Amino acid sequence: MKNMHKKPWFGFTEDKVFGEVMSNKEFCKHVLQGVLPELAIEDIYFPHKQEEINDPEHYDQKDVRLDILVEDYNHNLYNIEVQTTNTDDIARRMRYYAAKADQRYTLKKGSTYRNLKNVYIIFLCSFNLAEKKPIKSKYLTINSDSQTDVLQDGLTKIIINSNGIPSGNETKTLLNLVKLMKNLPISGDAYFDIAQNRIKEINSDEKWRDMIMDYETKLLEREQDAEERGLKRGIEKGINQGMQQGMQQGIQQGIQQGIRQGIQQGIEQGTKEGKKKEKLIGIKKLILALKDFGGNDQQILQRLEKDYGDSFSKEELEKFLKES
Repeated sequence: MKNMHKKPWFGFTEDKVFGEVMSNKEFCKHVLQGVLPELAIEDIYFPHKQEEINDPEHYDQKDVRLDILVEDYNHNLYNIEVQTTNTDDIARRMRYYAAKADQRYTLKKGSTYRNLKNVYIIFLCSFNLAEKKPIKSKYLTINSDSQTDVLQDGLTKIIINSNGIPSGNETKTLLNLVKLMKNLPISGDAYFDIAQNRIKEINSDEKWRDMIMDYETKLLEREQDAEERGLKRGIEKGINQGMQQGMQQGIQQGIQQGIRQGIQQGIEQGTKEGKKKEKLIGIKKLILALKDFGGNDQQILQRLEKDYGDSFSKEELEKFLKES
């Protein structure tokens, strides 16, 4: 079986590539100054990539992993995120990231609220948020009754829409950033030359490609695990509902008979309709993802045998691979 797929190009908006390119201190500062020309950014400290914020004492709270977190010499804090999928929650995601940044980084113990650092949450979106949206949208906390009354809370949220409409007020750096997000060539800017060269180096390096492929596959597996957990919860819910229905019937027919009927109804409801179907969907997704990442048929089959060999024979897995 011959793999006819070309090796994919991992561009600026791929998580690992984005982190590697934006962790270049000079390039990161150049981008920030282009996005925020109203600021005079003297210099920045070295950026942190994939900065994880969690709270072990509150394990039920959602953790976040910030793509790029950086502070300038005036102690303004910047969180730069890349978003390639429209999950329809950008605004609330920005709110949560800002809250997490405040929780961990912006106010030291013993300081007053006057010492709270300014925070800039910047989302680079490679999808079109809405029709006729500009390339750059800047959001502040304002008085809804007076648009000129800005609450000076130190929080600024910015969305860069690579598919947005130019207003004519964008800096050259911002327009180049949009080109980079679209994998378009850029000339005449030494900082973007560095970024483009680094992206080429990453795509030419088999170790980097393998690392990115493994990272993307793990993300896919995490998504599949979430789907399976949802299925299990559905099965449990079906069993409980079935037991309740059966036990209600059991008042007349006998509690034991009702429990047996309830369990049977729940199992049939939760498993027959979805279990095998979910596995087949997971197999198809994994095959397509691995092909897109440049995996050959032998590598893909080995991965399928590892993940699904307990449920399907090698011949069945080969058939799925051939049909995909």
